[in-house]
Amino acid sequence: MMNNLFQFHGPAVKKLLGWKQGDEEEKWAEKAVDSLVKKLKKKKSGQGTVEDLEFALANPGSHSKCVTIPRSLDGRLQVSHRKGLPHVIYCRVWRWPDLQSHHELKPVPECMYPYDNKHQLICINPYHYQRIEPQVRFVTFS
Repeated sequence: MMNNLFQFHGPAVKKLLGWKQGDEEEKWAEKAVDSLVKKLKKKKSGQGTVEDLEFALANPGSHSKCVTIPRSLDGRLQVSHRKGLPHVIYCRVWRWPDLQSHHELKPVPECMYPYDNKHQLICINPYHYQRIEPQVRFVTFS
């Protein structure tokens, strides 16, 4: 099935999909990556290129640059009828397929454009986020 998906997209999308983790829906993951590549290629200057993302994915332990996309009005990204937070979408594609929520993520200190800072740009580099245990609050009744 993966061969069928590759025939419609360029080498950047194919290469980035090579780092995909887990069984995320193939078509959906492909559309998410294709959408990202288009956004990154439109950038004239600024933080992060397709090559910067490839470096981060190929060298997970190394220091890598922020890879940013513009923040939408509601902060979410729509990929094929599904809306989600951009950093969560790409962390799910490339690092943690079982990621459920942005509450499970925390930016690393060196990230200049973390989602939580409300910048006009959002870093989607999956190695600029750490996974944390979501905070569970217990309510006691007396």
